[in-house]
Amino acid sequence: MQVKVFESTDMASGLRKVKEALGPDALILSTRTIKDKGIGLLGKPVFEITAAIDGSAPVSNYFDRGKKRGLPPTFSMESSPHLDHMVSDPVAHLLHHTTPPPATGTTGPGHSKPIPPAVSPNPSIRKEVDELKILVKGLTGQISFLSEKTSIIPGHSNYPGTVGDPVAAMLEKRGINIEASQTISAFLREDLTEQELASADAVSAKAIEAIKNLIEIEQPSFSSPNDQLRIALVGPTGVGKTTTLAKIAASFSASHSGSIALITIDTYRIAAVEQLKVYGEIMHLPVDVVITPDQLRQAIERHQDKDLILIDTAGRSPEDGFCIEELSTFLNPDLNIDKHLVLSAATRENELLNIINQFQQLGLKNTIFTKVDECINLGILLNIQLQNSFPLSYITNGQRVPEDIIEPSQQTVAELIMREHQGNLYD
Repeated sequence: MQVKVFESTDMASGLRKVKEALGPDALILSTRTIKDKGIGLLGKPVFEITAAIDGSAPVSNYFDRGKKRGLPPTFSMESSPHLDHMVSDPVAHLLHHTTPPPATGTTGPGHSKPIPPAVSPNPSIRKEVDELKILVKGLTGQISFLSEKTSIIPGHSNYPGTVGDPVAAMLEKRGINIEASQTISAFLREDLTEQELASADAVSAKAIEAIKNLIEIEQPSFSSPNDQLRIALVGPTGVGKTTTLAKIAASFSASHSGSIALITIDTYRIAAVEQLKVYGEIMHLPVDVVITPDQLRQAIERHQDKDLILIDTAGRSPEDGFCIEELSTFLNPDLNIDKHLVLSAATRENELLNIINQFQQLGLKNTIFTKVDECINLGILLNIQLQNSFPLSYITNGQRVPEDIIEPSQQTVAELIMREHQGNLYD
């Protein structure tokens, strides 16, 4: 595969450069806007396009590869009249706005086997060892804390440490941080008898009652039929924004109406656009791709008759303030778009807090946690709730669309956090 980076003053001229250098079947790997360092503060932004060409696997064969990965036989890969032009199409199509040739696919009796989402070029995989590291650090901090509390006798009933407090130890095993574990433990010790404190089931049930009062939930309000709801999913790369957006669309379609429009401004990743294309085809929903803030405004106006508009955005590094600021120009406050920050539950706590801090300049309304199925424990859900003011709207627990999404309540979140019962509190 031959990979090259191109720079231009606008997207159209950049695409022409790609076509001239690599041909009309070039694959666009990423696009971004960078500052022109050579002209100073008054310089105009420069578009940087990373493209590649592989003669053995042209872009037009993308759907054929998807079919081999398990697309249902009921799915037709023919072009849909609902679709606008896509960044993921060949370069020639983007330049001339022609309809790309449909890829062949098979049709037949349908079944409900879910479609696996497209594979991201740069997936962010958080391994279980990160959770173990957090636990080890927590225990180390607890030992340090205990050594300072010399006035408290280890083993006594009022001893707050893990060694003498099996309730706090159990909560820490669920991933709840030390401070919260000790606070909840103190509450439980006042409210439970010695016999109940010796029972894992009794302690767990009471802990669920305590935890649910610390969780704030706010799901999108779909109860106003005359008001259009607009939701944008924002967040770092690899957290599952596109898949989550499709799950929300499917859930809304099943429980409310099919009056939905999908819009993507994620022109950075070809896989994300292709993925949304597939979901739009399956659910018979219009899909618009926009490149500028004005195009987003026009797309919203074009779908004034829809009950719900869902907007997918490109993943942004929390350390890239310029890109986050660029995203804010799309999600202008006067468009009345609710911004939901998508976070992976498999991410370390300090990184999650940094992500929230960096993205809150967009005017966030809610948080969504994904990949809870990849976590050993889910105390992180409580830890983050205690340290930010944005309520939880959705939780996703797998890649299947539309099954793997939870519209949470305080009770369900508390039960998820405490679900891993250990039996004996003292083991």
